[in-house]
Amino acid sequence: MPGLLSNLYTKPFNVLPMKTILATTDFSKASENAMHYAAELALFTHAKLVIFHSYTIPVPVTEVPIVTLPFEEMEKINTALLKSFDKKLKAKYGKLETELITRPGFVVDEIITLAEQKHADLIVMALTGAGNAFALLGSNTTSIMKKLKQPVLAIPHDAKFKKPLKIALACDYKTITPDDVVSKFTDFVKQFGAKVLVLDVLKKAESVSYQTALAEVNLENSLGNLEHSLHFPSGDDLEKEVNTFVKNNHVDILTVMPHNYSFFSGLFHHSGAKKIALAIQVPILSIHE
Repeated sequence: MPGLLSNLYTKPFNVLPMKTILATTDFSKASENAMHYAAELALFTHAKLVIFHSYTIPVPVTEVPIVTLPFEEMEKINTALLKSFDKKLKAKYGKLETELITRPGFVVDEIITLAEQKHADLIVMALTGAGNAFALLGSNTTSIMKKLKQPVLAIPHDAKFKKPLKIALACDYKTITPDDVVSKFTDFVKQFGAKVLVLDVLKKAESVSYQTALAEVNLENSLGNLEHSLHFPSGDDLEKEVNTFVKNNHVDILTVMPHNYSFFSGLFHHSGAKKIALAIQVPILSIHE
């Protein structure tokens, strides 16, 4: 029944609420699932949902004539697709405030620009996209994770929204976590009153250094009164250890920090990206400086 789900969500107390969530779509099944996740998240946080699609205008590079649609026609078609999907969301979720935007351009550049223009608090994307199953993960999503100032939430193709009770924060303690990154993370966690599980995967031969201990103390102090615990699984296969931890601890969201380059690149290098996409079935939250 329209509006029923929105009535189930209560606004968190003593939390600076999200105002705008930007969700992107390429009209694939994976991005449609991510959009449903974003819609329920918007209802939960009482945020406005901006639905965005970026399309590329074909440019002929040969002398052979190519039939392409006029710009106005492409704009009309994409706008109609967005309106049709928005109608489905409204029918299912009821009181959902949305704004529909479609424009030509390169996906990464357009999302970065729009996120700034709309003062988005969070960007929601599908972990995988149309065509190549790992196209977005290998290029657009990781690029956006590295470049956007706002947090990015990447949604696996079959993940469904539920109030997150456990949010893992993956790091390697080789660098001090910047205060603004911790602040964005704690603001996100407080939306749900979730417990934080700090995860540091140690190599079997690795020992704790003074720098590591200092970074750990700094993060502990920064988390303040958030309910949290520290975990140090040991193993040389980073993807395997992270996936095992997520499953065994019933983690709802895995958080990574692109500024922590060694850990981030360890999870999202070319071969590792495919392992993560196949193995981890929870949303991945990226928080940049």
